[in-house]
Amino acid sequence: MTGQEDAERSISDSGFVLAPPDRLYLPSALYDTWDAEDALSLERSLDLRTYLATLAQGQPTARSRGIGNGRALHDAAISFSLAARVVDARSVGILGGHGERRGSETYEAVAHVAYALSQQEFTILTGGGPGAMEAAHLGARYAPLGDAALADALARISSDPKLRHFPFPHGTDLIVDGAYVPSAMVELHAWMKPAMELALESEAKAGASVGIPTWLYGHEPATPFATEHAKYFENSIREEGLLTLAIYGAIYAPGGSGTLEEIFEDANQNFYVPPTEGLSPMVFLDIDEYWSKRFPVFPVLRALFGDRFDEVVAIAKTADEAVGAIVDRAPDIAKWAAAAVDRKLRA
Repeated sequence: MTGQEDAERSISDSGFVLAPPDRLYLPSALYDTWDAEDALSLERSLDLRTYLATLAQGQPTARSRGIGNGRALHDAAISFSLAARVVDARSVGILGGHGERRGSETYEAVAHVAYALSQQEFTILTGGGPGAMEAAHLGARYAPLGDAALADALARISSDPKLRHFPFPHGTDLIVDGAYVPSAMVELHAWMKPAMELALESEAKAGASVGIPTWLYGHEPATPFATEHAKYFENSIREEGLLTLAIYGAIYAPGGSGTLEEIFEDANQNFYVPPTEGLSPMVFLDIDEYWSKRFPVFPVLRALFGDRFDEVVAIAKTADEAVGAIVDRAPDIAKWAAAAVDRKLRA
């Protein structure tokens, strides 16, 4: 991967900020210093240098007006580019836990969901990080390459048991006294390496997908399996925007508090949908009755939507059922999708 030439940097009187980009980020721009043989190469990358800068400058709220203004201009440019990217796409969000282990039943189910939907010309959107998000982008990336290539990629990404779980749930695991911990960077490099290798090998025929990550959670690297990233400073804009643009539905794999937040943000958007538009499906990948029993969200959603519950909520036990729930509802959504996208992008 070569660096993206138009990923500009700028220095203001308030410190290091990214200039408003004129396109979404390529993984090669975010990881412009990646070197498979240099275990400390990540800390010099655009992505991780920017994360370190956000912490020094105040997060989530900047400590100076200049930095705050710079971040706002950057995020506005990202939103513009993201809107242009998905305006004519059949966008489907896939949400789920960042701690999902490579090789788990859920990880592989999510990859197969994204693979199948991408083959049917849906565009996958996720939060762009590890776990279920990584699985979704892996599946989408391998959609043009076939079943055998996907199976091989899933086997390789999970082949080393020590690298199956993302090792840093908190930013403080990576950073001490404003600097990256060398031993942590070595561990992060090792975890990233199999994904980077697969991304490089599949680059020529990679299926498209869009990650929508944030530097608020900058300790979670943006997955190289996404072909583009709409990376934000402001998490709330990023999270609401992802669900807003997932017109053709959102699929919820097992996850924790972040996924629960997304479920009820999505429910809120569906509840207040204008009468000229329909509902975007909320599809729950209910593996091992995760959403039925561990986090029983259906009684709340049933009380909220009443007679419209079955119109908006689908419960899937398998990857095939989740794909079917999206595909079956797509023709009806297509009737109002263009108007909805136009309204949402210009609201």
